[in-house]
Amino acid sequence: MTTITRLDKKHIPAIALIDLQSGHRISKKLKLPEHKKYVGTRFKKGHEIFFGYKEAGKSSKNELTGYMTIKPFFPGHKHCELYWLSVKKEHQGKGIGKTLMKYAEEWARKKGFRKICLYTDETNKKARGFYKHLGYKKINEFPEYYSFEKDNTAVLYGKKLK
Repeated sequence: MTTITRLDKKHIPAIALIDLQSGHRISKKLKLPEHKKYVGTRFKKGHEIFFGYKEAGKSSKNELTGYMTIKPFFPGHKHCELYWLSVKKEHQGKGIGKTLMKYAEEWARKKGFRKICLYTDETNKKARGFYKHLGYKKINEFPEYYSFEKDNTAVLYGKKLK
């Protein structure tokens, strides 16, 4: 059985571990203690709502294997932002990201949002294909968007919610 639940500060170590085991580029820059601090800072700011994916059952370890965050504000009338999506590398390709995305869309719909927007790195072809497959459309590109890397471009995607 799959469970998606709202996460709180007690989940910071598990969230940091998911990021570091996801293959995300941040995992190449930070060690676990630094990343826990970074995730803790995100919680303190209070801009993101954290949701975690847990597979419950006999064969699972009942652990968080993925998470996503939503910022309930984004420029535009009734728009929100999917800010972060991360799944442990060993669990990728099993539909966890898709399940989290569908949950985000349903959550946003229920809250009265009309559109979800998100950014991803132009060079991340896997993520770009994933979002396109889920019906997200490219809106724009922003050169040198990410402050922690030189020569990078962010691609903004959006999806109207029905």
